[in-house]
Amino acid sequence: MPTTTNGNSELEGNSDLAAIMSDIAALKRDLGALVEHLKTGPIDAATSAARDAAARASGEARRIYGSLAEHGQSTAKALGHRVEQQPVIALLIAFAIGMVGGRILSR
Repeated sequence: MPTTTNGNSELEGNSDLAAIMSDIAALKRDLGALVEHLKTGPIDAATSAARDAAARASGEARRIYGSLAEHGQSTAKALGHRVEQQPVIALLIAFAIGMVGGRILSR
């Protein structure tokens, strides 16, 4: 009977060793996956953040451009209406601006 116990002990030792080897292999795989994630994780996060910031900036630029275009059109209409109401004054102002600009540029 002592040989049977010794045989079981060796068999249990081999199965324990196989389990440990299997656990070590799993740890190696998990560690490799973790290292890969740490390599690409921050880059992916930064790329995503940059894309989000670019999208927000693009949307804000479109909104500002639309607002400025609308304001410019209303100002041009108001100026055109004022020139139609007082054409002589508009001509005198344009002449004065031309004279001042000509004197500044001639120097």
